[in-house]
Amino acid sequence: MNKWLNRIIRSKTMLVFLLIDVIGIVQVNADFLSTLMTPKQFGWFIIGIAVVGKVLRLVTTTDIKDK
Repeated sequence: MNKWLNRIIRSKTMLVFLLIDVIGIVQVNADFLSTLMTPKQFGWFIIGIAVVGKVLRLVTTTDIKDK
């Protein structure tokens, strides 16, 4: 397996943000979030994503190159 891909797969932070990428791509192409939540709920959703990213960054102890 590609060395970089292997490192990304073992990184919780990278996996979370890859999932966010997929959600963003689906949203742009299908506008599915507007059918699931109000604009205010969407704002809280974005804040939640930011919090998760910050927590993952705080608990990260190794560089992705060292994985």
